[in-house]
Amino acid sequence: MDVQLEKMQVLELKNREKLTVNLVENVEHFSGSEVVLRTATGRLKIVGSNLRLEDLSKQNGGIALSGKIDSMSFAEIKDKRSFLKDILK
Repeated sequence: MDVQLEKMQVLELKNREKLTVNLVENVEHFSGSEVVLRTATGRLKIVGSNLRLEDLSKQNGGIALSGKIDSMSFAEIKDKRSFLKDILK
């Protein structure tokens, strides 16, 4: 298998009720209405209702959620060191 394909992030959403995401590095926040994940490509915020964790694999960085998913958005993760560097300029 191509090395680049192994590092490709995949989000699969079925009927706005089941979501799977790979390359998850950390679950930063989890509640029934909001989930925030740190992924290899940035921070992913999922908003909905009755959100439940169905599966979590630390080995391959995969997560599966269920519930009503209203929105998903990505944000860049700013390096803390660059934040301090900007302040100290």
